[in-house]
Amino acid sequence: MALFSALALALLLTPAIPAQAAIWGAYPVPGNRTCAPTSHYNGTAYQACLEFNWARTEVRAIAFVSPGAYTNFQANMKLWFGGGGVSIPISCPTMTSNGPRACWSAFTALRRPYVVLDAQFGIAGRWMNPLRVLDMQLSAKHQEKSHWCGPGAVQTAIATMGKSAPAQSVLAEAMDTDRLGFTMPDAIKKGLNPPLGPDDFRYKDYDIASSGLPREVGLNIIVRSLSRGKPVIVLVKPGQLPWSPNANGGLRHYLVVHGYGGYQGGADHLPWVPGTFKVWDPGAGREETLTTDQIFFAAQGSLLDGNMWTVAAG
Repeated sequence: MALFSALALALLLTPAIPAQAAIWGAYPVPGNRTCAPTSHYNGTAYQACLEFNWARTEVRAIAFVSPGAYTNFQANMKLWFGGGGVSIPISCPTMTSNGPRACWSAFTALRRPYVVLDAQFGIAGRWMNPLRVLDMQLSAKHQEKSHWCGPGAVQTAIATMGKSAPAQSVLAEAMDTDRLGFTMPDAIKKGLNPPLGPDDFRYKDYDIASSGLPREVGLNIIVRSLSRGKPVIVLVKPGQLPWSPNANGGLRHYLVVHGYGGYQGGADHLPWVPGTFKVWDPGAGREETLTTDQIFFAAQGSLLDGNMWTVAAG
């Protein structure tokens, strides 16, 4: 409840600029997007996305609708920035069509600590459950040695927060990576916390269960950290990632989670339910989207208890 209240307060206090009146058109050319999962109502699919330019210096909001038959639809969106940044309302008017349509805002400068898209679709005269997409100004770093995925992930997270990131060699020494030949999970926070200010949220270790209420509570830990502008680092088995299925089954690897897409849940322990996560792989040097089930599968077996080990700002 505290997270929901804090985010609601941020919306109230964020300076607003005049609403953008957008129009529906053909789907734009695919770009670098962070999206909520596709939702469906009465045969109509709809989705909200943040889209970044390739330099990741600008961002815009996009609403997608794909009706199964002639249907009327509309969307109201708000693009806003954490830390007291601007808030941009976007109105997509009512349209009737049986073909796919998209409605988007103009590109605007991407600001730290994070950007949020809140979207609500009206379909066939009914308002759908609100969607939310959050992401950051990713400052991606490749790991510089084969066993430095820990230092590469930590360096990425620190730089994405807009802080001066130590060299990977410095991080490797602080986290005892070279002596052991890998980075122990409980050493990650030793690299993440020193650059933070004295009043900042500190990183802690979390062992997130893969099912039931403990899973939901754990997902909220990740969402809460991201909503504070703090990327999350998770331990996975690279062979269980969609882009590296042939990796050695004995290897362990770190990913940086820097965004998510989901819907309003309504429960105090999980006010926003994530369905997708945007991640950076410092080893593969690629940014990818994982569903919630995919990230839990990737983490399965990375530790003995079968849970997902995570370091997040608590």
